[in-house]
Amino acid sequence: MTFREKILLSSMAITLVIWGWYFTGFIGALKAGRIDQGEATGDFVLAVIVLTVIHIVMATLVAIFSPKSANAPADDREKAYAIAAYRPAYFILSAAVVTTMLAGPVLLRIAGEMKLDPELAPVVLGNAMLAALVLAELVHSGFQLVRFRIGG
Repeated sequence: MTFREKILLSSMAITLVIWGWYFTGFIGALKAGRIDQGEATGDFVLAVIVLTVIHIVMATLVAIFSPKSANAPADDREKAYAIAAYRPAYFILSAAVVTTMLAGPVLLRIAGEMKLDPELAPVVLGNAMLAALVLAELVHSGFQLVRFRIGG
């Protein structure tokens, strides 16, 4: 496995674990009808900080165990995979943002039925867009990993 594959794989794993924790907590609070905006913001900041620190640690560890590969510039194949991976990731992001935009009025309508504060709608929509970004990043990394594995 190449250096960049290891970085992509560790990035995907970290992303799934950290954002999985964040969104599980957020959805649990939403279902329970007890969203505290301060707590949600704190969880978001914590997720970003932990994600950043773990990414740095993992990249450092991979670089320590593969020093030659870590310092080598990306070859044409790796660059092509990275560029090609933006296409499906952008499609997913675009589709998720449009879906979120269209779901906004529906969300406001069901907020009352779920006995949620309608002022939480922007928080929910913001988290939906964050989920779209996370999903797009997973698609971007996953597409590259698949290309590395199957070639071409």
